[in-house]
Formats: sequence, C-alpha cells, structure tokens
Amino acid sequence: MIYFISDHHLGLGSRENDKRREQDLLKFLAQIKPLGSQHCERLFLLGDLFDYWFEYNTVVPKYHVRTLAALAGVVEAGIPVDYLIGNHDFGHRTFFEEELGVTVHQGDIDVMLHGKHFYLAHGDGKAFNDTGYLILRSILRNKTALWLWKWLHPDIGVGFAARVSRKSRAYTSEKSYGYERNGLEYFAEQKINEGYDYVLMGHLHKPLEKRLGTGLRENAGVYINTGDWIAHRTFARFDGKTLELCGLDEWFEQNASV
Repeated sequence: MIYFISDHHLGLGSRENDKRREQDLLKFLAQIKPLGSQHCERLFLLGDLFDYWFEYNTVVPKYHVRTLAALAGVVEAGIPVDYLIGNHDFGHRTFFEEELGVTVHQGDIDVMLHGKHFYLAHGDGKAFNDTGYLILRSILRNKTALWLWKWLHPDIGVGFAARVSRKSRAYTSEKSYGYERNGLEYFAEQKINEGYDYVLMGHLHKPLEKRLGTGLRENAGVYINTGDWIAHRTFARFDGKTLELCGLDEWFEQNASV
C-alpha cells in the first residue's frame, strides 16, 4: 500500500488542538508499519506538514519532536518517505534528509508506481490568478533570502516564519477558492492529457476525487486532492491497482486491531 497525506499544519491553533492533530498522525504512522494488507511500501507527504518550519545549522523548531522521531522510525522500518515542500513549510535545509532519512523535494515530482504514472504536487501556485503568490514564493525561497534569514536568532526567525505563515493563510482565504479549485483541476487535466494516470495535490483543504481527460485517451486519468487533517481528515492510498480517497476515522476503525 502506498499512502499520500498532506496539510496537517502542525503548529496551527491552540497547543491542545495541535497535540490532538499530532496524535492522529503518530497513530497513523505507527499503524502503517506492521506487515499485512495495510503495510506501507512508500509514504508521500504532499506539503504543509507544518504550519511553519525554518531550520538553522544546529537548531530546529522544538515542537513536534515526536513526529520527527516517528518519521525516522518509518524510514528505519524500510519504508521510503518523500516530502514535497508546501507553501507553509518551505524553510527546510538538510535536517530531514541527513537526520531522518526523508527525501525532500522542493517542487513537483513525477514517479512510476506499479506501472502507473503519477504526478505529485502540493498545489500552491496552480491557480489561474496566483501571480502575486508566485512572486512572493520566489522571494521567500530565494537562497540569498534564506541565508540572511538564518542569521536571525532562532526565536526571532521561527517567530517570523510563523507570521509569514499567517499572512499566507490570510492571502489564500481572501481568494476565490472556487476559482483556485478550477485552476488545480485544469492543471490536473492538462497533466492527465499529457499521459499521466494519476495527479495528486493538496493545498486547498478540500478533498476531491475526480476522473478527468478530454477523451483523447482510451482511459481517463484520476485527480485526487488529499484534503487536510484539520477539518476533513482525509488522505489517499494506492494498492497497486486502485487509487482512492479515504477518511482517517474510518481507516482507524478498520485497523483498530493493528
């Protein structure tokens, strides 16, 4: 089984709610490791695992150390973990790859899984009217800007990262989500028409499973938005034949004995 999860936004809201959300993730990571029908052969994190993240040469944010240890445990169990950076957790450097063994991707990726062609992305910047955000992203992710940022004291730098995250959320909430959703669906359809079997993205916090294609191909492809773990608590899984959107609560019930 291959799992695709996104938009946990660890660090968002009250510490009490944040801990509950982290506990769900820890439970999920623990349950995908045992051998059996639900055993994970690969895990993809499609962005915004954290509501904000910025690391220094010797310092990382102190919260969510349990999640960091759990991810290291997944890798140590022989399960590859790929992490696509989102618009809230772009401040990664080397910690995840060197200390946890997680492969970090700064952009979209395409990958063959069980003979099927997947296109994976977080989804930010895919809206029709996202020019302003794309400019902001290019500035924030600029190597010089990140180099200057790391010279701030961690308490200031991480605090600044949290403020940037809040501003990004405010910007997104003011946009027309219907328009942005159409933008992501349009992008997914273009990729499917190029020959991809499946396109998966997050970012919108709205789970969606939709068959797309212009009919030029014998079989249309499938676009899935993995939703979030804040309100919808959804993710996607692929058993080698079928890709499906799943609810976390139902999945926990099915695997209660694991």
